[in-house]
Amino acid sequence: MNDKIFAIVNPVSANGDTGKKWPYFEKLIRESGIDLDYVYTEYPMHAKDLARDAIESGYNIILSVGGDGTMNEVLNGFFSDEKLIDEDAALAIFSRGTGCDAIRTLGLRKDVESIIKILKMRKTEKYDVGLVEFTDYHGNKLKRYFLNVSDVGLGGETTNRVNKNSKALKGFLSFLIGALTTMIVYKNKDFQVIIDDLEINKRLNSVIVANGKYFGGGMKIAPMAKMDDGYFDIIIIENINKLDLLINFPKIYKGNHLSHPKVKHFKGKNIIVKSKQKALIEVDGEQPGLIEAKFQILPRKIKIITGE
Repeated sequence: MNDKIFAIVNPVSANGDTGKKWPYFEKLIRESGIDLDYVYTEYPMHAKDLARDAIESGYNIILSVGGDGTMNEVLNGFFSDEKLIDEDAALAIFSRGTGCDAIRTLGLRKDVESIIKILKMRKTEKYDVGLVEFTDYHGNKLKRYFLNVSDVGLGGETTNRVNKNSKALKGFLSFLIGALTTMIVYKNKDFQVIIDDLEINKRLNSVIVANGKYFGGGMKIAPMAKMDDGYFDIIIIENINKLDLLINFPKIYKGNHLSHPKVKHFKGKNIIVKSKQKALIEVDGEQPGLIEAKFQILPRKIKIITGE
């Protein structure tokens, strides 16, 4: 095992701020006595390949420096042929992106001093991982691991809109404006949702498959979710109209939306989501393709450095 930390840095995350500040962060980390190597990502999914190469080379702590999308790519690099490359390898997260949603559930902070502290302590906990199969824009069936949240419907289209535009307004405002803009044009769809042995056939707004509590830059979409209980929390927003959705939208940030009669909560381990209309899927803040989608939970699969 190599005790040296391998950092994978996405320089364009945080609207390019990460690339500007990484030399300063690296200096502080090294001055604290932590030994690390690092590399910059250069293109989409590069972090996945970099993480895989690092783990195969013997590094046992991989530090993701970027947004939730970078973290997702790094997470996927821990696996090969649907197995962990190294059971002892651990993921550390220096969240520098737009949403920073995964760390909210994990209870991690995003300042460099906190990152240094947890890297020194090196305490790990095991957390569940989701695995989803979907179709990319070229018609290929793909599988992708995720740590936090995947959703289909309004969230997928919102993420697609946000990721195509500048994120200079930071996470909260970027996703808020993206969500409100998408609501105006979005049309609910005819879904078939299978949660273990339960089948739902209805016109719906969204299907959210949550391992963590937050998505969309701080929306507390699944307030009851736990990342180590071996279950997804599935939030289904039914055929709600635009006005009703807009009026109740602020409740999502505090997790008070579950009392709405058109918001349903389920727990499950295997989920299938289909739609008669084209529906986009979001995975850990990225928008990689379309449904049909098949989800499965992998209990306590990944080690994450939490520090406390």
